[in-house]
Amino acid sequence: MEFKIDIPTDSEGYYSLQCSHCKERFKASAGDIDAEDTLELFCPSCGLVGDSSSFLPKDVIGHAETLAMNFLEQEIYKSFKKTSRKVKGSGITFNVKKPKEESPKLLTENEDLEQIELHCCDKTIKVNLDQKVSNVYCPFCGVN
Repeated sequence: MEFKIDIPTDSEGYYSLQCSHCKERFKASAGDIDAEDTLELFCPSCGLVGDSSSFLPKDVIGHAETLAMNFLEQEIYKSFKKTSRKVKGSGITFNVKKPKEESPKLLTENEDLEQIELHCCDKTIKVNLDQKVSNVYCPFCGVN
């Protein structure tokens, strides 16, 4: 059995990311993040490096967990619904009810991010306006 959860992007194809150290949010192009050579990222704000998966925001992880739990509950229901029955003469009934799907939390776009070009790697990212004024580290090579 295979189950795939796509991480949502904004309307321009950028993933929402968050530094696990300084908690600053930023966005990077899905194509750049999904590239095979992107194993680690640098935070544009504090410059600390981490595994690319460590930059997933908690709301995105929560969204994925809800989707996974809904899938799991449906698969369990499909497996057990065929076994619903009464055991004759015992008064015992085994009945499986269809689980209610939980709605995933809505992921909202952070509107106060502005796109900047990174000349070192020829890529673009989105950062907070406050961050744009200060030095920005390239998430891909760490250049400040």
